[in-house]
Amino acid sequence: FVNLMEGHIWLESEGLGRGSTAIFIVKLGIPGRSDECKLSAVHKGPGNQVKPNFSGLKVVVMDENSV
Repeated sequence: FVNLMEGHIWLESEGLGRGSTAIFIVKLGIPGRSDECKLSAVHKGPGNQVKPNFSGLKVVVMDENSV
């Protein structure tokens, strides 16, 4: 999938029992019209901090330990 997006993927580890990091870089498009941007998805939270809205996004989490 990463290759189809003209990207790269690799793993890094600091040693046995220290965990690993999966890193990927892909090219993403930029919407052609400003109304396609979901600027309304970012709103201010307490303390005037930006609080992004990640609802609707799908995330893959990998762990070798059984749950």
